[in-house]
Amino acid sequence: MAHYRMPMLDETGYVVLDSFGGTMDPAEWLDLEYVDWKSSGDTRFAPLASAQGNIECNGFWHVDPPKADKDGVWIASQVDKAPTLAWRAQQPGANVGRCRVIELQPNSYADALYNSHLDDNNRLNPDGEGWVVRSFMQLTDNPDSLMVLREDINDPSTETRLRLPAGAQLVVDSERMWHSVWHVGTEPRYCLINSFESGPALEKWLDATHAVTGAESAPIDGAMATDAEVEAQRRRAARTEHYGYDPSSVRSEA
Repeated sequence: MAHYRMPMLDETGYVVLDSFGGTMDPAEWLDLEYVDWKSSGDTRFAPLASAQGNIECNGFWHVDPPKADKDGVWIASQVDKAPTLAWRAQQPGANVGRCRVIELQPNSYADALYNSHLDDNNRLNPDGEGWVVRSFMQLTDNPDSLMVLREDINDPSTETRLRLPAGAQLVVDSERMWHSVWHVGTEPRYCLINSFESGPALEKWLDATHAVTGAESAPIDGAMATDAEVEAQRRRAARTEHYGYDPSSVRSEA
């Protein structure tokens, strides 16, 4: 028996939602307690919900007893500082696993390509239940920064680049789509990331937020893109040679 997957993600592996229209107080993410957890570059994470309600970022299968990336336990000390973010994660009414804020330092397009990865969302997810996907809600206003999505990490023609102004929202099958962020600027980028179980509740919410399949890809300089691709692939090959295997073949827990 297979997992239930939402038909609206079949074509492109992601959907773009209406922008979040609420007023956000930066204290809700700046005052959180962060863990020095690396994913797609120089990052830290502030969990709002974790496997057992602790301020840690391990995959849910590391706890005793191990479990799927569902039924996250809310961390009271964090939720008290970020009630709007916690409300936003619970708004769809879908099962929430990991809920966390990511802090990403500025990087280059080559860095983003080098750090592109697939998530490990469905380890221990029982057959017949909903496929776990990720939602992203941009907190800081970074319209020049781009979410970089690829169907095939080695094929630039499969790439889509989505701008990240404050409030931008998308849902991604991040175990299918390679993803990373090219963050342009001088200050960190902050984004709310949730693991959601696919199913009627999430589909109803996506309909209510006018989710659309696919989006226009932001243009970038062609010569720069070619140089960045060569550099990223050179770095990925060196990493593979160093470890004796391709680390990108191991899905990320982040």
